[in-house]
Amino acid sequence: MLVCFGALYLVLSFIVIPRISNTLTARAETLEGDLAEAEKLRRQAETALKAYEDALAEARSRALTLAQEIRAEVQAETDRQKAELDAKLAEQAAAADAALKASRDAAMAGLKDAAAALVGDVIEAVGSDKVSDGDVKKALDRVAAE
Repeated sequence: MLVCFGALYLVLSFIVIPRISNTLTARAETLEGDLAEAEKLRRQAETALKAYEDALAEARSRALTLAQEIRAEVQAETDRQKAELDAKLAEQAAAADAALKASRDAAMAGLKDAAAALVGDVIEAVGSDKVSDGDVKKALDRVAAE
């Protein structure tokens, strides 16, 4: 029995325990390597995330700047077109006012002539002396001025 235990001790000491020790050492080294690789990958992922966030912030900033530039360009074009339209409408309004004034002046001149003729005819019909057209126009101008 002593020989069996001695042989078992020798087999365990020189064969089994060194193999188990080598396996445990290899597993520990593999585990340490895997942990180091995982830490390296975690740092790379953090760096990539930071780069992504920076790129996203830059893209947002550029988009905002571009939107503001486009808004300013559109506003400037709108203001320019509005100014052109206002000027064109002012010209048309001035032309319409001038045409209206000319029409009113022509109508008033015709109305004065008709009124002068009518007043002259009324004065004659009433039986008074004939009054000249010039005197009637002067009287009408004086009344219109009051």
